[in-house]
Amino acid sequence: MRLISARLAWHDAFYTPWDSVTSHSIELAKLGQWVQTSSRGNGLGRIAHQALAGKVQHAISLLPVALQLWGHHLYAPVIDSRTSNAWEEAAVDLLESQFNAYLRERGQQFATVKRAVLGFVARGVLYRYRVMVQGGMGANPDPLPSPREFRAWLAGWHGVQLDRRNWSREWGWVVQEMFRACDRLDAKALWTVAGVLEGEKALAA
Repeated sequence: MRLISARLAWHDAFYTPWDSVTSHSIELAKLGQWVQTSSRGNGLGRIAHQALAGKVQHAISLLPVALQLWGHHLYAPVIDSRTSNAWEEAAVDLLESQFNAYLRERGQQFATVKRAVLGFVARGVLYRYRVMVQGGMGANPDPLPSPREFRAWLAGWHGVQLDRRNWSREWGWVVQEMFRACDRLDAKALWTVAGVLEGEKALAA
């Protein structure tokens, strides 16, 4: 397992480099611990990987369920479409609820027509964020960096048309606040895994 970042560790904890991930019955949607059932290749490298993977999986299990699903959507290897879709829906719901809490704290309300598409905007922001953080270091470029590209993606994938007029006042600030919410949620989801990495690096020092 690569002790480079908490994001990579999350991915690697549910990935077996010796076999295809899809060859195992990994019930991640149930948030249970993964038990390796294959008997092939039980060398020291594999044993070390499994031991560290178990520590990371345990650290993840200490998180609230919503944050576990958030992290699985961003970092875990894809198992199957049904599981992946469930993770995405949970992550979108969490992001939207965070933004709604932000509105309530400031005594703000959305018009009904804007509230009806808020979930789609959250889905678009989460898509962008996921692409940017995949790979572990969070350094990938934004796939939809301009408002025009973001609006076109929403229209093409979800049939949602956002008015380009007064973009900053109407939707730009919403997108930016959702990105800030993604950062906050990500930090909360990764802190237990980061603790495992710090402990392992201290032992190796």
